Amino acid sequence: MGLERLLLASIVAMWISPSILLPLASSEEIFLEAEGPAAESSDELWLRSGPPPRVVDVDDYGARANGCDDTEAFLAAWREACNSSDYRSVYLVPEGKTYLLMPVSFCGPCRAISITAMIKGTLEAPSNRSVWLDRNLQEWITFEGIDRLHVLGGGTLNGNGQQWWINSCKLNRSMAIYFRRCTHLVVEDLEVRDSMQMHVAIAYSWNVLVSKMFIAAPGWSPNTDGIHVSNSKEVSISDCTISTGDDCISIVTGSMFVRVTGIFCGPGHGISIGSLGANNSWAHVSDVLVEKATLLGTTNGVRIKTWQGSAIAVRNIHYRNIYGTSASKVAINFICSEVVCCDGIQMQDIYLVGEGRYATCSYKNATVVQLGYSFPFCGAEM
Repeated sequence: MGLERLLLASIVAMWISPSILLPLASSEEIFLEAEGPAAESSDELWLRSGPPPRVVDVDDYGARANGCDDTEAFLAAWREACNSSDYRSVYLVPEGKTYLLMPVSFCGPCRAISITAMIKGTLEAPSNRSVWLDRNLQEWITFEGIDRLHVLGGGTLNGNGQQWWINSCKLNRSMAIYFRRCTHLVVEDLEVRDSMQMHVAIAYSWNVLVSKMFIAAPGWSPNTDGIHVSNSKEVSISDCTISTGDDCISIVTGSMFVRVTGIFCGPGHGISIGSLGANNSWAHVSDVLVEKATLLGTTNGVRIKTWQGSAIAVRNIHYRNIYGTSASKVAINFICSEVVCCDGIQMQDIYLVGEGRYATCSYKNATVVQLGYSFPFCGAEM
């Protein structure tokens, strides 16, 4: 290992050891105000005292960053980082270079006790839609079945989604980066821009921390959700700036104990739960906290969207300390199923005003408690 890589490995070891092994707040603690480091376990102390992680550089496996397809080199480097050692690994994408990647899946389980994808350079998706359509693919970059994955580095993922927006179709929910069946997942300090549709999707995952993300696409780009959470438990999303053409954050069925805090959102459709219950399907979302959010010119502020006639369970949804402006008259809207009402919706210290018009807040088939100062005041639809 060269001196430069040894230095990088040492920095990474000090940086990621506590955060990648510390669990997020438990289900019972997800709404607590208190924040602070937990005591280190003996395993964490052992990891700190061990050797630095092994650094696997994609350039060493044939990545050229010259406009040609680097997918195979990235996969070869991933196999090495994932399986060559039972200790920690760093999967390095060097700074100052741009790599072209076709749709690719980085799969576990890994032999390495933890793996950090250090994305410091730029990843570019092919602009030609046929790359996906000819193979019937929806995801550009997928991480699947990995425990203790940490994705960071300050780099950029460019989805080159312009051709997708022109030919937009909701039936084909394509996404830039997809985390599926991951546990103890940390994603932070990345820029994701101009996705085909969804930018970041998290599904069937547990104990997830997403922070310090910058996500951007034009306000007119269709279906370009910022962060989409489904069928996942104990998810924390914090300190992110999201400007897209659809929901900044969308939380859909099967999601429980989700905390969203410190979000700047706009333009976009706001922060949404749903939609839920399409095609008369069963859907449930519970124990969600949205706090300390700033919404700028969003078209829907905060909302709950359900399909009428479906069996949908939505409960314990808390909104507090949310400020900003709404581009539409309806700043807050909770439309719940007539079959199962939404239960336990709480609003506290909300201030959303219309841009040149009076903003409204309404709900249907829901129990809503308003605390502190809330504007606009929420009333039931008849």
